[in-house]
Amino acid sequence: MAVTDNAGNARPPAVPAANPFNPVLWLISALWQYKWLIVAIVAAGVAGATVLASRMPDVYSASGLLEIDPEPNTVLNEQQSSRFVPAETITETEVAVIRSSRVLQQVVAQLNLEFSSANPLLREEAERDMPTDRGAARRAIASNLARNLSVAPTGRSFVVQVSYESEDPDFAAQVVNAVMAEYLGVEVDTARDFSRESVALLSDRLEDLRRTLTEREKAVQEYLRQNRNTEAAGTTALAERLNRLNEQLSLAQAQLASAAATASSSERSDDPAALPEVVASPLIQALRAQEATQAREVDELQTLYKPTHPRLIQARSALAAIRDTIAQETAKIASSLTTSEAVQQQRVLSLEADVEDVRGQLNSQRDAEFELRRLQREADAAKRIYESFLDRFNQVDNTTGFEQAQGRIIASALPPVQPSGPNRLLVLAGGGVLSGALAFMLVIGLALMDRRTRSASDVTRATGLSPVAVMPPVPGRGRGLRGKLFAERRNARFADAISQLRAALLLGAGRDGALVVAITTPDRKSDHAALAVALAQAAAVAGDEVVLVDACFDRPSVHLMLGGVNEYGLSDAVSENGEIEGALQVDGQTALLFIAAGKEADPSLYRAKGMDDVVDELAEAFSRVIVVLPPISDVPDAQALSAIADVTAIVVRAAVTERSELTDLVSQLRYAGYAGKIATVLVDG
Repeated sequence: MAVTDNAGNARPPAVPAANPFNPVLWLISALWQYKWLIVAIVAAGVAGATVLASRMPDVYSASGLLEIDPEPNTVLNEQQSSRFVPAETITETEVAVIRSSRVLQQVVAQLNLEFSSANPLLREEAERDMPTDRGAARRAIASNLARNLSVAPTGRSFVVQVSYESEDPDFAAQVVNAVMAEYLGVEVDTARDFSRESVALLSDRLEDLRRTLTEREKAVQEYLRQNRNTEAAGTTALAERLNRLNEQLSLAQAQLASAAATASSSERSDDPAALPEVVASPLIQALRAQEATQAREVDELQTLYKPTHPRLIQARSALAAIRDTIAQETAKIASSLTTSEAVQQQRVLSLEADVEDVRGQLNSQRDAEFELRRLQREADAAKRIYESFLDRFNQVDNTTGFEQAQGRIIASALPPVQPSGPNRLLVLAGGGVLSGALAFMLVIGLALMDRRTRSASDVTRATGLSPVAVMPPVPGRGRGLRGKLFAERRNARFADAISQLRAALLLGAGRDGALVVAITTPDRKSDHAALAVALAQAAAVAGDEVVLVDACFDRPSVHLMLGGVNEYGLSDAVSENGEIEGALQVDGQTALLFIAAGKEADPSLYRAKGMDDVVDELAEAFSRVIVVLPPISDVPDAQALSAIADVTAIVVRAAVTERSELTDLVSQLRYAGYAGKIATVLVDG
């Protein structure tokens, strides 16, 4: 019965939404489908890895510990940089030095690896492209050494682990010890070369400084020769002389002022005897005393004698002589006052000239001493620099040849007892993983190239419909095998699956009246007729009023499976407009009524009006009508019979039915306006 909408028009069934897990389900089904191929590839990979692991020689790893000194104790590195350098930077730098070509080439030379007797294993590897030049050969062998050499710091310390892998444990230990020893030797050689270069540079610099010092000392001596009075004592003497002259000049100037004042007073005074210099003169004072004494004597004699008395005359003559002397002395003093001013004036001028002369000499002396001190400072500076470089030169020169390595060997390498590799379990695991990955990619490629339907997800992707049931193959053909479905030895799995298919197709349609179910397939390899027979038998056993109709006119097979005959069947009844009841046959095992295909094989019978009448008559007589159709792609006319069915079940055989054929069949039914339900059934196995 067709599905209709609210207006009563036939409409196709809604296509269910795609399952978002379909890609995952497809992948799982593809892997499961090719499981034995995957197992075979993985087994082959593991077997190959096993053979490879068994042929791989044992490898021994020897290790040693080397401590790096972050603070070299050389004279040239006494002044350390204030910049902080992490331990990782120092160790990584030294790791690069240890792995350097210089160290490894010296290891090659120390162990005599250029010769075949030293290490045949390493030499065989190097001889593939061994240069004829010995230096080039040494570099090639050093390059081979670097491949198996591992140098790595241990944590954040200054300890470095040196490891080497070789098939010979003794050789591995020899290489590690040689690498550590040569690294320390390279450090010593580098420090020694640096010291020698420093000595040469310091020697050249000292020669330049020595010439500079000599030149500056000669300049000092030459200046002293040209300026003999440039000693500090000369400056002091001139300064003292200048001070004395200044004192004398001050005193002379004071005396000059005094003399000038006295001379001026003398010129203005009418009585020279009243001059202070005269009054203060001791000679004048003595003469005044004599004058007073003589005057008293004259006065006394005048009282005693007459003016003509000789004694009185003599006394008066003596008094007059004294007074003449006083007058003469007074005149001398007054005259001397004017002369003293001129003398003092001349003395002041002389002292001023002396002061200026001494001051000029003092300034010249000071300029000379300043120039001398400048030349002396330059000479002293050159001497200090020269002495500093000389001390450093002596230190470097004395330590040259006593350089120490910038590190020490903490633990020497010993020949290992147990091999460190190869990790054969890892090789086996790698072989399994690689082969598994190869198998996975191969399976995905095969699954993508495989056009056949293999799983329910393939059916869903091809049709948009999930299978109503996944069936195992029908367990047998013919009369002798049919009883296995319901006998004690019946296939329990198939019985459960056929019951689910019956419930989905015959009972799950939601119809109370008759139900017409057409069963077809995209190809003839799906054996849909056998599944239809099993479904009809299950329905008959369950008590359903069911009839099985074989509509495969070109290749009838239902009567063969149920033990019937094909003398009179559906095609005969339609073509002759005969009674359909005459075509009914009974299955002896299940009492199932069935109709054979008939002898007529005309495809146009599917479109005959009698075909509709036959189906309607069967629908009135039975509650379930199961029609076995041929592949519609092979017999397009059979689509007319499927159009009158309520449900069209498409049987898909896993690994047989191609997805394109299934898609084309569903599209053909929908394009033709099929209004019934479309169901898919997957036969897996």
